[in-house]
Amino acid sequence: MFGFVIASLPSLSDEEKERYHEVYCGLCRALKTRYGNVSRATLSYDLTFYILLASSLQEPPETHEEGHCPAHPKKLQRSSRNRYSDYAADLTLSLAYHKCLDDWNDERKMRARMGEKLLAGAYEKAKERIPDQCRSIEESLARISELEQSPMTESDDAARAFGKMLGVLFGFDQGIWKSPMTEFGDYLGRFVYLMDAAVDFEDDVKTGNYNPFVRLETPPDQMRAILSHYIANASRVFEKLPLEQDLHLMRSVLYEGVWQRFNEKYNNDEMNEKHKKNEKTGATRKRAMQRARS
Repeated sequence: MFGFVIASLPSLSDEEKERYHEVYCGLCRALKTRYGNVSRATLSYDLTFYILLASSLQEPPETHEEGHCPAHPKKLQRSSRNRYSDYAADLTLSLAYHKCLDDWNDERKMRARMGEKLLAGAYEKAKERIPDQCRSIEESLARISELEQSPMTESDDAARAFGKMLGVLFGFDQGIWKSPMTEFGDYLGRFVYLMDAAVDFEDDVKTGNYNPFVRLETPPDQMRAILSHYIANASRVFEKLPLEQDLHLMRSVLYEGVWQRFNEKYNNDEMNEKHKKNEKTGATRKRAMQRARS
């Protein structure tokens, strides 16, 4: 369900790109240190954003180092790491494990089954390190599964459940900033869940998997309006935080980066064409209902 909270690289300076990569590499090294080389396959830019945000807010001491890695064996890679890198590694591993578990239970994907088995031992370690967060993830994803299988579920119920979970994860170890970080994570989580639904719309139409936008036959322009509401709320909370370090880099994520996959999926021409088709269908239904009443 992740892969959306990423920077818009064209809007960044070379220095910002280097910083982004260093923090990403720091998360990769934290995964290796805490869970072994296999865990590096779970690496995500989404939690890189979390590290940037928490670090800008709390300003913890950072360690920098250079080294080789499997992805770049010939060139030294510089990394930046702090306590939030370690926490993000725990979250990355835990969320990836449950993604594999859900994919196996829902679609019987053998790749997911293999991933779940490979990560099972590491997840047990994560549960020892962050038991409350792992419990929240387990309970929230179980609740989301129930909601997705119920015909009585409201369109945003599952998104709210995912948002509540992400709020708990973002609010951890934030001191006086726990409340706004929890609120920010909540709105961002709702956005991520619904963005995933928007991008998977056509696939879910074919497979019959739960998708709130499919259930409501929502056209792309209306999806954009709904998504804009949630990311605007997240951005409103974000802008109230006393952030200075990496501010432009983080804004490139919230104001541009989060829309990249949506824009790739729905260009303007396609959105307009689908919207016209939806309007035509809606008008036909309306006339039919009027004739039925008369």
